[in-house]
Amino acid sequence: MPELPEVETVARDLQAKIAGSVIEAVEVSKADVLRVVGPRVLARRTTGATILRSWRRAKLVILDLSTQDRLVVSLRFTGSLLVDDGSLTDEDRRYSTVRWRLEDGRTLHYREVRRLGTVTLMTPRQFDAYVGQLGVEPLEPAFTPALLYELLRSSRQAVKKRIMDQRAVVGVGNIYANEALWRA
Repeated sequence: MPELPEVETVARDLQAKIAGSVIEAVEVSKADVLRVVGPRVLARRTTGATILRSWRRAKLVILDLSTQDRLVVSLRFTGSLLVDDGSLTDEDRRYSTVRWRLEDGRTLHYREVRRLGTVTLMTPRQFDAYVGQLGVEPLEPAFTPALLYELLRSSRQAVKKRIMDQRAVVGVGNIYANEALWRA
């Protein structure tokens, strides 16, 4: 499963490639990856919108739209966001579940082989409520040894489980938890 560093890379790559792009059309071939809104509402609310920014929060890729809505993508185990300028192979397109055709002729694909990941369109209020439940970012100045001590001390969970709990510390998954605890 992509963890904080991998998701950060995806968000930065998307920022460089699609920020400022206008969504011309939306096609959903596998609606089971959608949350909160269905295919029709997703198409209606994102068509004509400009992608203002791509960024990361926790293990989520977030696309800020000019409509104030946010596309929130959880890649989970096999999800990916691919920008297609016509050079993607048929195999790359095979598992494309959601496609945003951009005005410049490119397509942003949400590709999900196992369909465990999700695409959620949120209003600012929904987004604030959702991220309000998330824990501290481990790369932020607020994440100090003292804060980590308090997070661990205030819970009866095992250390690994606690640092993987996204309500406590975001972005840490099994691989990074194992590596951090091995080093500790």
